[in-house]
Amino acid sequence: MVWDGLRPDSVTERDTPNLYRMARQGVRFDRHHSLFPTVTMVNAAAIATGASPGTNGLEGNLIDAIPPKRSDGRLYSVEESKSIMDLNAPDFYAGRLLALDTVSQEIEREGGYIAALGKKGPALIFDNRLMTVLGGKDETGEPHKDYLFFSDDVAAPQPAASKFTAAFPPEEKSGVIDGARDAYFTRLAIEDALPSAIRAADSGHPALIVLWQHNPDLTEHAAGLGTASSLEALALTDRNLGQLRTAIDSSGAGDRTDLIVVSDHGFATIRMRIDLGAMLVAAGIKHSADSTDIVVAPGGGADLVYLSPAAFPTRAAQRAVLQRIVNFAEAQEWCGPIFSRDAAESSVAATSRRAARGHHGGSSRASGPDLGWIDGTFSQAAAGLYNPARSPDLIISMREIPDADNRDFTGPSHPAFMIGANGEVSTPNHSEPLLHPVKGLVYEDSGASTRWSAGMGMHGAAGEREIHNFCAAIGPDFRRGFVDVNPTANTDIAPTIEQILGILPNAGPGGIAPTGRTMTEALEDGSHAAPPAHIQTLTTSLMLQGMDVISTIRVVHTAGESYLDGSSTERKPLGKSP
Repeated sequence: MVWDGLRPDSVTERDTPNLYRMARQGVRFDRHHSLFPTVTMVNAAAIATGASPGTNGLEGNLIDAIPPKRSDGRLYSVEESKSIMDLNAPDFYAGRLLALDTVSQEIEREGGYIAALGKKGPALIFDNRLMTVLGGKDETGEPHKDYLFFSDDVAAPQPAASKFTAAFPPEEKSGVIDGARDAYFTRLAIEDALPSAIRAADSGHPALIVLWQHNPDLTEHAAGLGTASSLEALALTDRNLGQLRTAIDSSGAGDRTDLIVVSDHGFATIRMRIDLGAMLVAAGIKHSADSTDIVVAPGGGADLVYLSPAAFPTRAAQRAVLQRIVNFAEAQEWCGPIFSRDAAESSVAATSRRAARGHHGGSSRASGPDLGWIDGTFSQAAAGLYNPARSPDLIISMREIPDADNRDFTGPSHPAFMIGANGEVSTPNHSEPLLHPVKGLVYEDSGASTRWSAGMGMHGAAGEREIHNFCAAIGPDFRRGFVDVNPTANTDIAPTIEQILGILPNAGPGGIAPTGRTMTEALEDGSHAAPPAHIQTLTTSLMLQGMDVISTIRVVHTAGESYLDGSSTERKPLGKSP
């Protein structure tokens, strides 16, 4: 069960009593991590495959047209089911939008039962070839026989799909957004999916139900964190969990059913909106708002930047314009760490251009593979983002201020601003009145959209409020009353499910393999000690006119895996920094 956008500190005895109780009865993962960019589809793919964005190939909610139709300027929102189906068509990825199968597809391949229910986009990514099923097989020849799929915009198979669609609640536009739909998806999980899963298990087959809730994400986006609507959204989602647990217990299958509750990412409050694409045009770096020389895919808390090979055909031309973009962005208060596609060159000249400082417990230094080939950036490989066929040229994280709260930003009476082509301008504040201040502010880029404002909720950046998300588990395969203080991440969910169900590890064409680990220390036999963990801090410095911009990322390492743990950016007058 995924609670979209749930922060760990939102789980309290007062606001989410069912989840609070479950996390204390079973396993609570206290150092769980979202994958950067901390957006829904990146983490849906990570949860489904057990692989990082660089390995599974999905690096944003909004992506450029990627090979074989590279840089045509069209952006695809993979939160829309149609985009997923378009990108999986023969003239794009031919069923391989994700570079390797999902845990759901593995279960189907072994004759098991799968149900994927809930929010459009992430639900479909678990079974992303679903709409190509013919004669019990999908377009790649893999079996699809015993399944149920129902989201906001896609349902299968018939005739059950038509029955469910007829009773589906309309989309809500105010108050708790899509609370009725979340309740409906939960009812389908209880009344239709759970009995089918039990029948599959009774016949010796593995079974998995994925229930992806819209909330608290949609409501916190629209209303803001700490508002009455956001608290109601938490309460309604918690009620759905309570009903689900009651149904599992009363089904008679509680002694062989495990329940994992996880969120895809955390959340922060918008401090100010920015429009990077418009600013690059105003700065003379990008030709025009709709030009394809430079394509900016705004992602809320992180932007993907793609260069046109036709506009910049040489390595030197690409480097020159990317350095201009980085210099422009890092001079601004809203910019956090930037990740460039390629690692730093190994030449002495390249090394001398970069200032790098770091520590690794005691001491270590950032090296060529960790630094990006554009001055002032990290390499995408340092955060598990590098994909040779699909990576954008830059991934720009907006800056998060984790310890500042939203009392001066959330609420319609507070001022709101955005920075675009015309500099800083005042905008309406669309958030609701604040009841309880919540820590964590972030700058936000949603492009030219007028939907968002300061005071509303957002995510996507590399800050700790968005990277640190929630995870808990309960059931016969998990320890009781156990707090896992070892680092874990969304990439570890699928390998753990595979271990519990006894199915083969996932693999893709050419031997592409998952990057997550089985969370063995949390499993019931208790025989596995938590693997040792350590944090590495990497720093890069860019000297601009009168200023030293120092960007830092923290990477935690455990059991051969690495998780981005947080970031910060400082801007100091020259002569003030070390």
